[in-house]
Amino acid sequence: MQSHTRDKNLSSIFALINDIEAGDVVLPAIQRDFVWDTGRIEKLFDSLMRGYPVGIVLLWETYESIQYRRFVKDYRSEDLPIYKENTDKKRIRYVLDGQQRLTSINIALNGTHEGKEFYINLLSGLETDDTSEEKYHFKFSSLKEIQDENALYLDVDSQGDSEDKPEYWFSLPKLLKMPPIDALKMKSDISASLGLTDSAKLKLDENISQVRFVFNESSECLKTQTIDASLPADYKSRKTVFDILEIFVRINSQGVRLSRSDLIVSMLRLYWPDVSSLLPKFIEEINKGSDLKIDTDFVIRCLFSTSGLGTRLDFDLLRKKANVDLIRQAYDQCLDAIRSTVDFVRIDCKIDSGRMIGGLNTLIPFVHFLYFKKTKAFKAGDSNARKALYLFAFSKIFTQHSDSRTGAFIRDFMSEPATDFPMAGAAAFITWKTGFDCVDDNLIGNNSELALSLLQGRNGGKVFYSKNLPEIDHIFPRSTMEEKYDSILVNNIGNLWILQQLANRNKSAKDPKIFLAAVDKGLLLNALIDIDTLDKRKFRSFVDTRRTKIVDLVCKMTGLADADVKSAFSNEEGEDEDED
Repeated sequence: MQSHTRDKNLSSIFALINDIEAGDVVLPAIQRDFVWDTGRIEKLFDSLMRGYPVGIVLLWETYESIQYRRFVKDYRSEDLPIYKENTDKKRIRYVLDGQQRLTSINIALNGTHEGKEFYINLLSGLETDDTSEEKYHFKFSSLKEIQDENALYLDVDSQGDSEDKPEYWFSLPKLLKMPPIDALKMKSDISASLGLTDSAKLKLDENISQVRFVFNESSECLKTQTIDASLPADYKSRKTVFDILEIFVRINSQGVRLSRSDLIVSMLRLYWPDVSSLLPKFIEEINKGSDLKIDTDFVIRCLFSTSGLGTRLDFDLLRKKANVDLIRQAYDQCLDAIRSTVDFVRIDCKIDSGRMIGGLNTLIPFVHFLYFKKTKAFKAGDSNARKALYLFAFSKIFTQHSDSRTGAFIRDFMSEPATDFPMAGAAAFITWKTGFDCVDDNLIGNNSELALSLLQGRNGGKVFYSKNLPEIDHIFPRSTMEEKYDSILVNNIGNLWILQQLANRNKSAKDPKIFLAAVDKGLLLNALIDIDTLDKRKFRSFVDTRRTKIVDLVCKMTGLADADVKSAFSNEEGEDEDED
């Protein structure tokens, strides 16, 4: 891109892009990844073309050797960022606030989004009654798609009396780089090809002029503020990296624009640059063979727990370097414990869905337990761990109060190291916090998806064809049965089973005896459905009988029918604690 002379306190958008391209403006490692979708980018450019202010970009000018990454130009969702360090200690400006806007602009004006270039409809910008509607139209598209779309309007004779307003899409980056003489010729060609009216010709001329003004000349829409601008490298009053971290945290905390785990990762990067690449690679690795959907939030909670910092995502703890050191020391073993826990849940417990276990927080106590075991694995046939996992999953005890409950259970019931997972402690904790005091139809029915999945041999894993998605289906149609029976009975697990989406959506409110007559008998047998008992006059009896069978069989499959589980609930003792 061409250079652009400007006052040191003002920047045109094009000048900022030049500085980004040259590597003079970069992103510190504390910044999260780019998350805006194309809709937000298009709206940003509509605001710019209208002359609306879109906020201030906050920069920090420094010579410090801090980890950073260059702005992405050709965006691909699967690409991982590459980090560098300013080892030469040259003058660099780091973006503390505004990276989503700047990255969007850089991609649109200087690159591509998923291989597609950014285009503007040069005939948009007409006034409307609704100012909230996008006035100027932009989109990412391929050249072939744009050529096909423009061709619809290029044949003047074929337009007839169409009331459609003509459109003409043109590459915004090419328009900005186009010499004035070429722009004049382009306007003339478009006017002739489309047979534009005088008012449309005027709009075309206005839009091209507005594009050049907004991005090349104006400094009003996107202002910059630079901390420590033009100060000597050794000036004593320059901000330190700790000042900048505090500024960054305060900016993002007040606006609640970053999650707590995002902020924590950002703070970890300050002391531990390698985490920038280590954490995304691990999450990508662990999710390749599993559909549990392990995320950053879960990994950070596990790291906090195994480091002795509790499970509350308190980023204030990381203002102490000693706590970061604890996390660094725990990192490798904690990740091995997570890997082993994922294997345990998928292989031993036959579950591959975070939703079916009541959320990923259910797994934190198991990661914590394995972290302190030398082998980082459950011993063969460890029934205590399996039973505890099922108890947690059916009770959904960690679905809420994720900060306090996981930490409280680990603190009160888990010794380090321990020979066996505290299944009895799990039963006691569940009773104190949820009121479930035995394994019965209330507990099993509390997570009907898990019970039915175990019953029908499903693990909740990924389905590649959407119409094969498993759905909870009412055996006797809900719409007709609720006319006569209470909804609690109609929605009871005794009247539910799992059916693929295609079959479920096509069955309507048919009599189950008719619909299920064509279903594989083995499938019905696994689901404990006896066609001979499908009589709506005996609906209540059918539900009660099948519910009892489901609970008995699921309890046997999971080990929850064993005497030690019953004993654990009957011997529970303790005092309830307030939730945070």
